[in-house]
Formats: sequence, structure tokens, C-alpha cells
Amino acid sequence: MVEIVCPNCAANLDVPITPIHTCEFCGTAIQVSLMVGPDGTSITGEELPEETKKNFIFNDHYIVRSNYTASEAQSIMEDWVKKIPGAPQDFENTATITKRVLKFYPIWVGEYNASSDYRGIDNWPNFHRPAFDRPGWFEAVSYYQREESGNVLREYQIPLLGLKSTPNYLKNYVVPTTGKEYFDITHVKELGGEIIDSNYSSEEAKRTMRLAVMNRQMSEMRKEVHTITDRDDRVEERDVFYIQFPVYEIDFTYNKKKYQAFIDGSTGRIIHIDVPISRKFKLISLIGGLGQIGVGIGLFVMGILIPSIMILGIAVGIGLVTYGSILLSMNFRKGAQEKQI
Repeated sequence: MVEIVCPNCAANLDVPITPIHTCEFCGTAIQVSLMVGPDGTSITGEELPEETKKNFIFNDHYIVRSNYTASEAQSIMEDWVKKIPGAPQDFENTATITKRVLKFYPIWVGEYNASSDYRGIDNWPNFHRPAFDRPGWFEAVSYYQREESGNVLREYQIPLLGLKSTPNYLKNYVVPTTGKEYFDITHVKELGGEIIDSNYSSEEAKRTMRLAVMNRQMSEMRKEVHTITDRDDRVEERDVFYIQFPVYEIDFTYNKKKYQAFIDGSTGRIIHIDVPISRKFKLISLIGGLGQIGVGIGLFVMGILIPSIMILGIAVGIGLVTYGSILLSMNFRKGAQEKQI
């Protein structure tokens, strides 16, 4: 931990030595890594010019508001669980909520224009032996290598979750940031939320997103040539935003087992939920699944041995084995999530 002075509101803060810290008094995104010297001591105790203090602040700091309270998020979760096959229909009465917190996670979003001139090698077809009975058709083709050049011009919006160790449930989640507003610490406090700050400094985030732009340009070039021999890239950074988005984390127990659910506080979408399965459904699916597989295997074997019912026996047998396997798999389901459109 290190003591710093907020460059915006002059509050004394005791913060971890991390790249970014959101002041709990005024909500300013402070670039702590610029305020701490190489020996780990703060330089903000000195009298510094206002222009210098402004460099310690990341101004494009936004928030995606949570449109749901904690109790509303819990109700969404309970209603959604009951739609899952095999989940207990009395979930709200039989599950015990052990934790319910709102976290505002960090995400960097960069907007870029990119133009790349490239030269490379690609395979081109050479057709042989015209087909005598089909004008314009050929009976053989060979390939030769030819040099090509071109330009790739694209616009990109690159999201980067501000955590170097990404929670599994957020790895493939597309954060909706179109409704962002300038950061408002009072909104966080009203909902009892917790700010999670970025592990990336603004410069690290920009470098990482710029590299992502270069990689996407590479992917576009490879659609035209299989080997790139030369490239000249021009990347223009239009804007970079630092955004906090809301996620409700709910821990609960069911039949003495622990589960978790994660709900997007802005949209109410289920990001991920550990699925509890009722004991009654487990028993029914186990007996039904094994029964369907057993009957299916029997019909499959009969279809092979008895020519008169071969097609019917094999087809119905495969169908029953497949359906039985699906029933059994429901006992081993680990989680579910709401699809994003």
C-alpha cells in the first residue's frame, strides 16, 4: 500500500500500488503508476503544478449504470433457474442465498482506424484439359505461386477487460458499453457497489489494443495471401475509454452444495449460473436415460441380425441411444448462460 493525494479532490488515500485506482470520494480514475516512484514511494506530497497533477488523471472514465437492484437481480436469477430443465421449481424457497454483491468491473475500449499496404505470395489455379462435352469446364487443375499486393482499410472497436487474470465467466462475454456515461461515484455508493480497478495502465492497455488491431489486420491480409512478405501499417487511435460495468455476483446453496450466479446489472442478462438439479429429476433422468440406451442397443442389434427390420431397428435404436445419452448428460451439467444476440 502507498499513501497518495487525489490529484482531483486532494483527499488522502491509502491505495495498493496498482496502475489505476478510482478515488472513493470523487470517483476520479487516478493513474497510480505515474504517482509512485521506482522506490515505491509517493511523489504527490510535493507541491506540484496543476498541469502535472492533470497527467495523473485518466479523464475518459465512464460507467455503465446498473438498472437493477440486488433484490431485482436475485429475482431474475430465480425466475431464470426455473426455466432450466431439471432445476427445482421451488428454487426460491429451497435455495439459501449466502452472498449478494455488485461489482463494477473495468474494461478498456479503443477505437482505431487502420490502413495496411501488403505484399505476399498466394496460390493461383492453372486449369488443364478442357472438357470436350462441357464447354468452359476443365478436367484438371494445378497451382502456382504468384506475388500479390493490396491494401486493407478497416475501422475497429477493441474491448480489453482490465484484468490480467480474467474470471472464466467473463472470458467470452461481450460487454454492452453503448450506454456508457461519465463516471458517477454516487451511483456506485447508492447501490452499495464495489469498484474493481484495472491491472493495466493506460499505456499498457493502449499497447495491447494496438497489437490486437495489428493482428486483425494480419487476419484480413491472410484472406488474400497465404504468406506475407512485406507490410506497412498505419494505425490511428481515435479514442480510448476506461469503463466500469456492473455485475451482480450471487452465491447460494442448494441441498448443501455451493453454487454461483453472475448477472449483468445493466441488462439483467444471465452471464453464467451454476445449475442446481433437483433430486427427483436426477432419479428420473438416470432411470429413463439408462432405459432408453438399453432398449436402443437392443433394437440396434436386432436390426443387424434380422434383415426384415434392419433399417427400422437401426434407425430407432440410434435415436433411443442418443435421446437416452442426452437425458443422462443433464445430470452432469455444470452451468448455463443466456445467449447474446
